[in-house]
Amino acid sequence: MPQLPKFMQTLDDIIYRELEKVAKKRGITIQELIRAVIVPEWINGHNGGETKDMSPAKAGSSWR
Repeated sequence: MPQLPKFMQTLDDIIYRELEKVAKKRGITIQELIRAVIVPEWINGHNGGETKDMSPAKAGSSWR
């Protein structure tokens, strides 16, 4: 099996608590939320050479 690239992400306490709330509402873990919701939405938003304004207010509104 090929070695897959890995990365580590650190989060501010406020952001972590917000993600925790969203994950709990969905009945999933924060890791599942990031893998299944946030990353795919981020990738879809960046396909086609389109750059979206990813300010914290706008970034949070799409996955809630």
